[in-house]
Amino acid sequence: MQRRASRVLLPLGTSVALHAAIAVFIVALAVRPRPIPQVPIQILVVDVPPATKAPEPPPRPVPMKVARAPRTPRALPPPTPTPLPPSSTPSPPTSEAPRSTQNPVVITGITMESTSQGGAFVVGAGNTLRSAPEKVARDPQMVKPYKADQYATAAQVNELPRPLNRDALNLRKYYPAQARKNGFEGDVVLRLLIDADGSIAKVDVVSDPGEGLGPAAAQAVRELRFSPAKVNGVAVATTVPFTIHFTLD
Repeated sequence: MQRRASRVLLPLGTSVALHAAIAVFIVALAVRPRPIPQVPIQILVVDVPPATKAPEPPPRPVPMKVARAPRTPRALPPPTPTPLPPSSTPSPPTSEAPRSTQNPVVITGITMESTSQGGAFVVGAGNTLRSAPEKVARDPQMVKPYKADQYATAAQVNELPRPLNRDALNLRKYYPAQARKNGFEGDVVLRLLIDADGSIAKVDVVSDPGEGLGPAAAQAVRELRFSPAKVNGVAVATTVPFTIHFTLD
């Protein structure tokens, strides 16, 4: 009977011990922490643009100080001089000769000097070419400038003066000998005052190339006769430029 019981208990104990060992193993597996999978590290390279500097504000303008001049005191009016009583003593005689009280007169002719190196050109003293120069010299203080009765500027006239005998002007006899010898050529610009009757009242040399061409041109142009300038059909005096070309044949 005991043998039978031992035979039954032995397998039973073995089975219990085996199941207990299995249970302990299962519990140990359940209690053991599971390994955490490692995520691979990823590196992302980003190109960051350089930071731009904010524009600096413009500098503030420097305030300017206004300089004011000190006020000058107003000058008092000078005292009124007291007139002296008339003296009964006559004034002493002077050595100066008394000036003539006659009215100034118009002297015919023209005076002009050339500042060029070619020489000088002098005509009878006067201020107009309306007629031949006078034979008797007059006091320069008695000479008054010529003044036309009706004068208009070139911009005001309707018809400018035109030379009437331009082809008859012979410049060869007025060409300076020294300039011809040196082969010198040039243009002379004149300013002519043409009177209302077409005559030349005044000649001014505006541009002189030298070698005596300026005085020669002023002398030669007096051979010309012009048609007068007109304003609404009325003849007037005016001033016009005139150029004379000196060329060698």
